[in-house]
Amino acid sequence: MYAFALILLLILISGLIAYIGDQIGMKLGKKRVSIFGLRPRYSSIIITVLTGIVIASLSIVILLTAYSGLRQALFNINEVMARLDQLDSELMRRTEELDDLRQERQELEDSLALTQEEYEEASGELEETREEYEEAARQLAEAREEITELERDRDELDYLVEDLRQERDELEDQIEELNLELAEVNEDLEEAREQLVYYMDEDIVYRRGEIVYSSVIEGGRSENEIINDLNEFLSEANRVASQRQIQTDEDTGMSLHLQTEDILHAAQVIYNVEPGEQLIVSLSSRMNVPRHDALRADIHINRNFVVFEEDEEVGSKRIDASSSTSDIDRKLRELLTEVNQESSRRGLLQDMDGTVGALDFINFYQLVQDIRSHEGMVDVEVRASEKIWRQDRLSDNIDFVITELDEAEEDA
Repeated sequence: MYAFALILLLILISGLIAYIGDQIGMKLGKKRVSIFGLRPRYSSIIITVLTGIVIASLSIVILLTAYSGLRQALFNINEVMARLDQLDSELMRRTEELDDLRQERQELEDSLALTQEEYEEASGELEETREEYEEAARQLAEAREEITELERDRDELDYLVEDLRQERDELEDQIEELNLELAEVNEDLEEAREQLVYYMDEDIVYRRGEIVYSSVIEGGRSENEIINDLNEFLSEANRVASQRQIQTDEDTGMSLHLQTEDILHAAQVIYNVEPGEQLIVSLSSRMNVPRHDALRADIHINRNFVVFEEDEEVGSKRIDASSSTSDIDRKLRELLTEVNQESSRRGLLQDMDGTVGALDFINFYQLVQDIRSHEGMVDVEVRASEKIWRQDRLSDNIDFVITELDEAEEDA
């Protein structure tokens, strides 16, 4: 807007100066004024020329005053032209460089496109190679597992072969030992035949494992007290054993043959227990003893304790009192078997036949009759009539309690 205003101002000023110059020229022409002695017509021309010069000069002065760049360009035209030439040269050089860069860019884009294609091809080949590698790795892992399994199987086979070799050596040793044992057995068999001939003519007084005598001794006391109790125990055991027809030493009157170290070991065991603890000391026959033969016995020591308290239930069973005598007999025998098993489990010492006592025939028959005297289902309980210790036998120390059951109890 400033440039347009300046141009408009110059036009207006120029018009104004031209108008003034024309008016001056007209007045001078009418008055026939002469300048420098020239004719009026030429004087008017000079005034017109001077007016144009004033207009041009004033326009230049205004422009140079308003635009410093124009002033510099007017008075430094050579430098400006030189700068323009330099800028034209620089422009041409930059244009050439721009063309070169554009060409290089095009070449790079072409090269990049080619490289992209090569990269895509390489990526495809790499993917295929990766798949092949994964497949090879999987096959290698499977091969390693197979090798490991084969090595494990080989080791197991080696161990198996070694075990078989050892078993073969052991079997060979066992065969050799069995041959030796067979020879010894043949010798023992010959001796047994001779003894059998002897035993067939004699009665067996004690069976192997049969208890000859048993008693309870309190442990944890002084040595003298324990020795005295053991001497009393052995004297009483010898008296009981001599009641049967076995061999008796005429000089000592002893019917028992015991190892001295067994007696000393028994005394040591009794001495080392807690004071007041009850121990069951038993003598059992080491072998079958025919009449008038020597009785060789072993000493056994067991802790003594109360197996069943007084009135404690030992066992029970439901029996149909209206069933046959044989059924009741069978149920009672099952009950007695359960009582025997429970008593053995609780610690009651068993006889050589595996039982803990026996009910005589009369009492058993009476029990069957007592059950038959009831009607319907009855509950037969076996209870301890007194404290039953570990060395006791179940016989007179148990009671049979018979209770009739109502319908609700039968269903339960």
